[in-house]
Amino acid sequence: MRHSEEEKALALAGLFQAAAMVQQVARTGEVNQEAYNPLISSVFNLDPKSVEDVYQGVSGVKLGVDTLLLVLREKESARYADAIRYTIGMLHIEKLLKRDADINSVLRSRLEQVTNQLQHFDGMTSPAVISKLNDIYLDTLAKFKFRIQVNGDPSHLQKPENAAQIRAILLAGVRSAMLWRQMGGSRLQFAFGKSKLISILQKLQQEITFT
Repeated sequence: MRHSEEEKALALAGLFQAAAMVQQVARTGEVNQEAYNPLISSVFNLDPKSVEDVYQGVSGVKLGVDTLLLVLREKESARYADAIRYTIGMLHIEKLLKRDADINSVLRSRLEQVTNQLQHFDGMTSPAVISKLNDIYLDTLAKFKFRIQVNGDPSHLQKPENAAQIRAILLAGVRSAMLWRQMGGSRLQFAFGKSKLISILQKLQQEITFT
């Protein structure tokens, strides 16, 4: 069983993975399928046994672990400037969600409905499921006054399928933000515990490499 600091790092990696993927879709119109599948799956895992279970194993957040290490260790903040902004935005939305019992209740109810219907669809990342997650995002998280402004290539952002993917990924990112908070994560802790976090992420990266 993992200790809480590792689980906290996994949840943070899930959040950064979502942010990096929003940046990727907005700029290129493409998704990293290996990173996309576990993220979308995490939205439907409402009562997990562990944080690792949320992402179908530690390798499910490989992109997030790698991205976090690039930002923290290799000082690649400029390269991932948009992703960092999306991360902060998703953390803020999670905080707003925590304060709004009505939207929280609607969100869980709608996700439970889709979870019960998954067997009728062609996989969790099928266009039909992503369309439903897009609608859920618009009916819940998009109701807050605060909005995440996504930057990218207009030709990609204007495509409905890409916009739906971005909203589905943001929904997954807020899910990871909730997990991180539940595990005791805080911005202050993140700011003053970077060296410890880097050490844990390096350990997770090695584990993923040899999985």
